[in-house]
Amino acid sequence: MLALVVGATSGIGHGIAVTLASQGHSIILAGRSSDAATRIIEECKACCNRNGNEVPCTFTFMKVDCFSLNSVRTLCSLIPKLDWLIMSQGMATIQGYTETGDGFDQKLSLHVYSRFLFSSLLSSKINESEDGRVMSVLSGGVHSSYSGYSDDFELKSKYSVKNAADAAGFYNDCWLDVMSKRNDNIKWGHAAPGFVNTKWGTEMPVVLRMVIRTMQRAFGRDKFKCG
Repeated sequence: MLALVVGATSGIGHGIAVTLASQGHSIILAGRSSDAATRIIEECKACCNRNGNEVPCTFTFMKVDCFSLNSVRTLCSLIPKLDWLIMSQGMATIQGYTETGDGFDQKLSLHVYSRFLFSSLLSSKINESEDGRVMSVLSGGVHSSYSGYSDDFELKSKYSVKNAADAAGFYNDCWLDVMSKRNDNIKWGHAAPGFVNTKWGTEMPVVLRMVIRTMQRAFGRDKFKCG
């Protein structure tokens, strides 16, 4: 199978890419860091070869900035065929509403809008697969629904850390449900990976980040096992 892993150059996406490689799947790694992608591709090649997979795997990097919906559109236009779409792009901050160049909040752009766009633009190609799958790795079943969706969908007036988290999970649930009804040949899923030992929270204040790293080392799941 050919999988597009968005956010593959760090964190859980890295773990997912290496896991898929070990199972003999080809991967398009999408992210912002070409240097990180180069290292991870070597890991993927080593895993694929070590497990003696009979079908040769291919690993390629495609640069994308998920803060920019035009960047997402460009990447999708360059993919001729696809079996699996896995989206793990994200950020953890306590900042307030912070606009991207598109005029949307940064966190919602990563967790919601870019994921909507990837799945919309690529669903026709995934539909052609014998085993099409789409997975959004975020917070399935974790957060409450966001009650302000009808009058403040973009959270421009009701933004808070809690509302942003609730809205992201709620919007993913709703969107994936809609897409599953429109594309019943594809398996759709919204996963909650739990507390994972990654660089999650890099954008947090230093003191808070130190606390998070300590807790991750003590209680966090390994990103490769998570993958």
